[in-house]
Amino acid sequence: MIASRGLARMLRTSCVVALSLMVAATAPAQTATSPADFLATWRLDRGSRDGLEAAGPWSDAKLQLCLRLLARLALAPADAYAGWVEKASPADAATDAGDVLVRIEGRAVLAAPLPLPPALAEIANRPAIDLVRVRTPHGNVDVIADAVPRSWPRWEPIDERVSVVGIALSKSAGPTPDPPAGSRAAWPAEPASLLIAARRVAWHPPTPLGDLGMDYGLFDGVVDGQKLVAGDTDAFYALLAAVGRGPRATPEAAAGPVTDALSLIDPARGWFAKHRGDPVTFQGTARRATRIQIDEPRRRREIGGDHYWELYVFVPTSLIRINDRLQETYPIVCCVRELPAGMPTGQAINEQVRVTGFAMKRYAYPLPKVRRENGGEQGAADGRQETPLVIGTRAVWMPEPSAAGATSLLGWVFLGLAGLVGLVLAVGAWRYGRDARRERERQRAGLPDKLQLP
Repeated sequence: MIASRGLARMLRTSCVVALSLMVAATAPAQTATSPADFLATWRLDRGSRDGLEAAGPWSDAKLQLCLRLLARLALAPADAYAGWVEKASPADAATDAGDVLVRIEGRAVLAAPLPLPPALAEIANRPAIDLVRVRTPHGNVDVIADAVPRSWPRWEPIDERVSVVGIALSKSAGPTPDPPAGSRAAWPAEPASLLIAARRVAWHPPTPLGDLGMDYGLFDGVVDGQKLVAGDTDAFYALLAAVGRGPRATPEAAAGPVTDALSLIDPARGWFAKHRGDPVTFQGTARRATRIQIDEPRRRREIGGDHYWELYVFVPTSLIRINDRLQETYPIVCCVRELPAGMPTGQAINEQVRVTGFAMKRYAYPLPKVRRENGGEQGAADGRQETPLVIGTRAVWMPEPSAAGATSLLGWVFLGLAGLVGLVLAVGAWRYGRDARRERERQRAGLPDKLQLP
């Protein structure tokens, strides 16, 4: 009887959670002026979350409430959520944050999967959710997050610089997951002073790009070998925003000399798997410069502008075979925030440029078909080409001297040569006259004083 009642309660709970998630997926987006209004709409306001503050050990009911909250945050209108993040206030151990988003910064020291009960795992379509312990200047904070960097090891000590924006849940005891068999790590015995639910844990490693505030966890959604897809969007705009934060010389100083393009071009080398986000420098001929307008208001606020420039820069390489064609140049796609004043733009340009930026992905774009003499078409089998995508602050333009300038310079050269020749002739004539006068005087001095007549 007791087992039957427990099963019945579990089924009722599963049905409620499933129905809640289904309604969230089908309900129209609602206008929410604040996180409090949004959460109150779904009965997830602070008053409805009193159970998280209840004394006693962590329970499945508390975990279910956290999952509901994370599901709602994931469905918040994008523009509204971006505004909440911008207004997030710092949180410390003594702050009663209420229903506003709070921000913490610190060092992640341990990440562990928090297993879900079978009923919740089936609904959430995942066996576990990640729990991260973060040490801050104000105390320890535990974060239940939807997204944690995939490259982090679980149940192993780490020391990574992070920032988190989320909803403060509780100051009482949070979950303490059990380590798997054979693990040498254990969840810290020191209790956390705050529990937060967040959509993601942002990772800022000690690299030139990480120092600019880039979240390397966004690279987990980047897809190589394709054009820009939905998973790339957040990382793309975050990179554009990051390169605009620091001094202009930051990428150039980090990249150093011109990068060997072949290491990035060859997919077999797997360069991006280990070096995504590294600074690179390319120098070559820009054949196309297109202004890309940004329509989304939140993206404009994110990067502080309404457009960026897309350049196709052909860099010199050794003789290589690409799609059954021999070539000694290769195109690199570079997206920059600004171009030098006066630089030509459009679909058919021929300008020498130098671009320094951060490598994002292996980008694929369609190749044009080449018509044969017999009327057929020739092209790559899959009709596309893969190339590195680099994001930087600006392009350095190295224009060739104009025809008018070259003509003017040539005229000055001829004028200088003519003057030099004239000066040489004048000096030569003066010296000739002087020597002739001296010779006449010498000859005159050798004559006798008077003629002796016979």
